[in-house]
Amino acid sequence: MDRAAFLSAFSQAARGFRYHENARGVGSFTLPAFESQPWIAHGFSARTGGVSAGHLASLNLSFTREEEPRQRTMENYRIFCAAENIPEESMVMDTYEHGTTVRRVDRADRGRGYTLPSLPFCDGLVTDDPLVTLMTGHADCMAFFFADPKRRCIGLAHAGWRGALSRIGVEVVRMMQESFQSDPRDILAGVGPSICPNCFEVDAALGGEFQNAFPETDCLLPGRRPGKAYVDLWQVAVCQFLEAGIVPGNISLMGVCTVEDGRLYSHRGDGGRTGGMTAYLRILGGA
Repeated sequence: MDRAAFLSAFSQAARGFRYHENARGVGSFTLPAFESQPWIAHGFSARTGGVSAGHLASLNLSFTREEEPRQRTMENYRIFCAAENIPEESMVMDTYEHGTTVRRVDRADRGRGYTLPSLPFCDGLVTDDPLVTLMTGHADCMAFFFADPKRRCIGLAHAGWRGALSRIGVEVVRMMQESFQSDPRDILAGVGPSICPNCFEVDAALGGEFQNAFPETDCLLPGRRPGKAYVDLWQVAVCQFLEAGIVPGNISLMGVCTVEDGRLYSHRGDGGRTGGMTAYLRILGGA
């Protein structure tokens, strides 16, 4: 695919999100294209409505914040699950290492990373089991959502810049093909809130790595300071979705920046002193 073809395909990706908040203030961002699928439920948590205090206020959903007792984070999960109608016992969590490992999980894995020991390192999860809710953690990194309505299977990934550069999106689609015989042309793909092109400043050398890895994109943007550049991770995401065989009309971007939107935690925007959010995806109909 040349640059003109990519930019045309990128322009066809849907943009937008819906945000809902319950009476307690627990909020969640969703993709309209995924909401239109009655067989799945999904969302991306806001930072509001929980019990955490200080710079973690208030719905911290990360277990890696040393200043937060685990039981308090678990209470936040109970609050979020109740708000989103997620069976608490169904959750299976990633154990991210900013890589491209994708694991197939099922009901035997329920509770891993929550009430049971964590999975081996993985940044992506896939399943066709309606008794499982896939969960991934975020603070600026992208959440990749995947759903195949024909094979009734789903995938969810934590895509940090390292995972995005190494094409974790392609790896999730490959795992869905291997595990469930998915046709990529049937798969819906979406990107949740993350750091936006105007905020993701990197060393110019790293920016060059992205441009070299995705030459058909315009992902490298000039920096405002010497030796710096900006990278459009949303273009990087769409490029790898297309590379995996997903069609442009099945791709959605929320277009919400974690740095700029005060409803969200941001590792970079908050100077590293911040909480964590979660993305979730599940197949409906489980007992």
